[in-house]
Amino acid sequence: MHRTEKQVSGYARRKPSSQGDKDGFRPDIEGLRGIAVSLVVIFHAGLLSASPNQLTGGFIGVDLFFVVSGFLITGLLIRERERNGRISFARFYARRVRRILPAAAVVLVVTFVLSNMLINLVSRPSVMEDGASAALSIANIRFALTTDYFNPVNYSPFLHFWSLGVEEQFYFVWPALMAVVAWKSPRLGAGLALTLIVVASYVASVIVTDLNPSTAFYMLPTRAWQLGAGGLLAVGAGSMDRLPGAIRGVLGQILAFAGWGALAALITAAIAIDSSLTPYPGTAALIPTVAGVLLIASGSHPNGPGLLLRLAPIRFLGKISYSLYLWHWPILILGGLALAGPIATMSVPQAIALALLAIPVSTASWLLVEEPFRRGKIPLPRPSRIVGVGVAAMLAVAVMGTGLNFGAQSALAALGGDEPTPTPMATATVNPDASPTATPSPTPFVSLAPNATPTPVPGMTPAVTPSPDPGEPTKFAVTSTIRPSLGKAATDYEQVWHDQCLGWVRTLAPDPKCVYGDTKGTYSVALIGDSHGSALFPAVNVVAKAHGWKLLPYLKIDCSFLDLQLMEYDLKREYTECATWNAAVINRLKASPPNLIVISMSRWIFTMGTDTVGTETQSLIRMIKKLPPASKVVIIQDVPLPTNIVVPDCLASYVGDYRNCSFTRRVGFGSSMGIREQGAATATGAGLIDLTAQVCPGTGNCQPVINNVIVWRDQHHLTATFAVTLAPAIDEQLVNILNSWQRPAPSPSS
Repeated sequence: MHRTEKQVSGYARRKPSSQGDKDGFRPDIEGLRGIAVSLVVIFHAGLLSASPNQLTGGFIGVDLFFVVSGFLITGLLIRERERNGRISFARFYARRVRRILPAAAVVLVVTFVLSNMLINLVSRPSVMEDGASAALSIANIRFALTTDYFNPVNYSPFLHFWSLGVEEQFYFVWPALMAVVAWKSPRLGAGLALTLIVVASYVASVIVTDLNPSTAFYMLPTRAWQLGAGGLLAVGAGSMDRLPGAIRGVLGQILAFAGWGALAALITAAIAIDSSLTPYPGTAALIPTVAGVLLIASGSHPNGPGLLLRLAPIRFLGKISYSLYLWHWPILILGGLALAGPIATMSVPQAIALALLAIPVSTASWLLVEEPFRRGKIPLPRPSRIVGVGVAAMLAVAVMGTGLNFGAQSALAALGGDEPTPTPMATATVNPDASPTATPSPTPFVSLAPNATPTPVPGMTPAVTPSPDPGEPTKFAVTSTIRPSLGKAATDYEQVWHDQCLGWVRTLAPDPKCVYGDTKGTYSVALIGDSHGSALFPAVNVVAKAHGWKLLPYLKIDCSFLDLQLMEYDLKREYTECATWNAAVINRLKASPPNLIVISMSRWIFTMGTDTVGTETQSLIRMIKKLPPASKVVIIQDVPLPTNIVVPDCLASYVGDYRNCSFTRRVGFGSSMGIREQGAATATGAGLIDLTAQVCPGTGNCQPVINNVIVWRDQHHLTATFAVTLAPAIDEQLVNILNSWQRPAPSPSS
């Protein structure tokens, strides 16, 4: 480490002591880094192994790193300004290059090579783009922009580089800011500027966490307050030395006590905070941030938590913390792929073994890469040229990742990855003599509505012509004949998604401009549902076009047509937008009642309480009774789900035999399949459409490919291409229901 970088004065006492060497080096801060990296590694190991004893809040170790970085870098810049009257940008960035880039470049290159060998073909292009972004210090921006409802960030081996992106962007802007605000009075100017940054950034963090958690989590503007908090501590370093000795002693004891409390709060938060339930960063990030500030402030006091942080084992982890942070995640991810396979969850012992393996690997990285560059043992040119060499090296690494990305895309193209999506199997033409669906449909569950009205065409017949049954497959390889192509299956979205007619989390009302089917049709159909209902839109749209019906989509992600207190999983709070949306839908339908209302939604819901299938059934009954009486109602039962298998990724791992990606009927059907829909249909007289036989035909496992069409684009959404093939089954069952409503009820004497 550069000598001036080691001169970090203690907050409570500036003079060298047994708690710091003659240069003012803070061993307690080294120990704090050890605590921070340990929390992160334990959290990640538990996360990937789904350990029942997972340290659910261990990710707060990254928050500690932000506070430490803000403290060290701000202190370094302020002292240089006070000592030399100016800040040397060349020397600052040269030190950052020597400290950060060599180890990062080695990890990136090794991870690129291993990922190219172990990551499945579908995920590989995205993973290589992740690595290239990491090399360019913009990984956090990439993950913030690519994380959404349908494409959550997967377990990329480069995911942990997001925090380095935040810090490197901080290094880019902080020196210039310090040079400006510290021009006349370094500490006063820096203190005022940092206070403004901390307040503004914290407020932004709280607001954006509620609006867009991914942006708040990954971006510098919503994390700057944590770096600024450490910076404010550095600005005030040594302020207690100017107080009288007696007062200084009392405040020191109070600070030491507060430090122990902060350590206890930090450990408690690491255990209690649950990333799946707690909006983050938001207000929850105050705990590790304030704890980090207090631990640094009290670390030099002889009775403070530095007693623990200065222990040799913790300090050792602190010494190698940077390399350990860099290496542990790719070792866990890629090691898990090698040990447990592409779709399996690694066992707890495997995760522990891989986490422990990261320690010697990181120690070697620290000894052979970090220290030689950091301490100048490897000769380098003058500071200005060091920066140029470092930037060129990382650009070369980024080019490597881009090249591997192109290679993966070419391999996908060989499997049909660049071919256009073929014409859908089901043809939307009016055909009164259409034959039955290729796979026989089950007898529909039909309840005759008490006040049944005639259908638009009495005695109507199915209008969608199904494709001929190709028979049982004899080959099970993923080839260019399979639709959609393997490279496009994960993004084979329905038209309403592309047209922005699928409501997102913040959407409060349907867009009246979204009209499909026969837009001039006089018979109108409303399709109500969440993303599962939206996934069936292509089939319903085909049916509507074939019959000349106008189709109005009222679809919103995660929004079940229920009056329960639903929870928005990503926002970790009550989904009030869904309740507002459902109310708007009901008002819209009452204002202009459609002839037919089709309801389709997931049986996976998250609620604020402990609702059961029974309470969900009663909720759906209540919602149906709120619909206009003139409209007839049909429910499409949710289909079997693969649940834990990301189908395109799995197919890429088993291109020779896609049957390895099948799932059992027990998994697909679950314990409550159809109960809610059947109960609501019986109670309200609604019709019921069941597509189980089409999505999981036969009596064996449910297959990921049916008639050369990939069924699923992820764990629980149908591909748009496969959804179209369900149109004949929906048409046949729907026509039966409408005809049943048109027939008079049997007399009591019959």
